Amino acid sequence: MEPSEKINRESRDAEKRASRRVDAERLAAGEDPTVLQRENSIFPEGFFKNARISNLKKAIGR
Repeated sequence: MEPSEKINRESRDAEKRASRRVDAERLAAGEDPTVLQRENSIFPEGFFKNARISNLKKAIGR
């Protein structure tokens, strides 16, 4: 399976470096690291809070 779009690796790497530089500046300015972590996370806030593990009962009941 091939991606529908070819990814420009150099452009993506430059984007990541710039993002990390901005994050480092924000941390140096005293911003709370948890704020940055929340912004950089792929999971929305509270994603795991009410998560259910579908096969948990089966695993426990063995």
